[in-house]
Amino acid sequence: MTGISPDLIKDAEIHQKLNEKQLSFDELFHRVDKNNDGTVDVDELIELLEKFGVEKSPKRRIAIAHRIINQGAGSSDASSLSFQQFADYVLKQEKKLSLVFRKVDASHQGKFDAEDLAFYFKKLGINLDLAEAKKLVEKMDQDNSLQISFDEWRSFFMTNPAILESVTNDPREMLRYWRSASYLDLGDSSYGASTDAISEGGKWWRNLVAGGVAGAVSRTATAPFDRLKIIMQYLGSRHRLSVISGYRYLVKEGGIRSLWRGNSVNVLKIIPETALRFAFYEETKKVLQKIQNKESDTETTISERFISGAVAGFISQTAIYPLDVLIIFCFYNYISVVFRVEGPKAFWRGYVLNQIGIVPYAGFDLACYETFKRLYITKHNNQEPPIYVVLGCGAISSFTGQLVTYPIALIRTRRQGQIVPLPNMDQSKAHPLLPPT
Repeated sequence: MTGISPDLIKDAEIHQKLNEKQLSFDELFHRVDKNNDGTVDVDELIELLEKFGVEKSPKRRIAIAHRIINQGAGSSDASSLSFQQFADYVLKQEKKLSLVFRKVDASHQGKFDAEDLAFYFKKLGINLDLAEAKKLVEKMDQDNSLQISFDEWRSFFMTNPAILESVTNDPREMLRYWRSASYLDLGDSSYGASTDAISEGGKWWRNLVAGGVAGAVSRTATAPFDRLKIIMQYLGSRHRLSVISGYRYLVKEGGIRSLWRGNSVNVLKIIPETALRFAFYEETKKVLQKIQNKESDTETTISERFISGAVAGFISQTAIYPLDVLIIFCFYNYISVVFRVEGPKAFWRGYVLNQIGIVPYAGFDLACYETFKRLYITKHNNQEPPIYVVLGCGAISSFTGQLVTYPIALIRTRRQGQIVPLPNMDQSKAHPLLPPT
């Protein structure tokens, strides 16, 4: 019997692999092509992305679906993919899979484990602890060896076409998609994607520090305006203070440095206030969704954002309110005077008025900010807004909140400043806001 040519055997193996891959593409294509019209359109991709939990925001899912269509068809005007275009797109993603796999498999043994995966991301400066890496490996592992071969790696992605979009040139983006995909079911909500502030594991504290530093800088920069505002709120109607005369009084009373009097306390309260406010804002939104039996990835309404902002503002202001009163008192020797005369209750003067004002203020502020930002993202194909747009959204939302609640803030400031002086005390020094006689 004549032996079979090695070249013929090799050709047969290649042909078999091509047939297997074609079958795999067929299965993927029909999984996405729900209406069996021979094409994959945007709506079918969006449905698939939602099913597998890729991105919580519906707008982001729409953007991802359009990006897949555009990349697969090679045109920004395309609305669907044929089988061949779909197969070409998946093939390109598979090549990226192979490239990433080789980088994770640092030992070049054709497989990797949880330590290899964690080390790969660590080299890139991305936080992925070993426990989370093990859970990711367990989801990909098919033979319970806790080691991932390329076939298992490929199968993990190829059997879930929705997550193919995560295979990009940016490892951070890839890991973010893994974490946000609900079907991974990592068993720990801390791994899931959250809002802009806490979207990547291990990053929340950096956002908190950055927010605190930014708040401290902004408070310091605007301290002279805050000082003048307090003076005008407390004395403006009795002494006919204008902006110029108010600043003249402040400089005459304590020099240029007096414009920043009390700013250290102002800066001190920024970090806990910011942390509590945004933490309770997000948690309240989650509670509202549970009460209404909504899915966790459902986009919040304006009313839900307002209520969440109001609750967050109420709680954060309750926690730091005494520091607000200290800012009104302005200097520490007067604090001891107030404490001896009226006791601790003096530091809660005006609390009820403050809370009445903070509920609509925080509600308007946070709801308007998130709404304006989402409007920009929607109108610009899901692109993150540049810094000047973010600043604009913050300025408009803050202005709206303060405009609505300013009358209450005025009454609160005057209430906070009503301090009873010590017996036999020089009345010209009885209050830090009163002009000298």
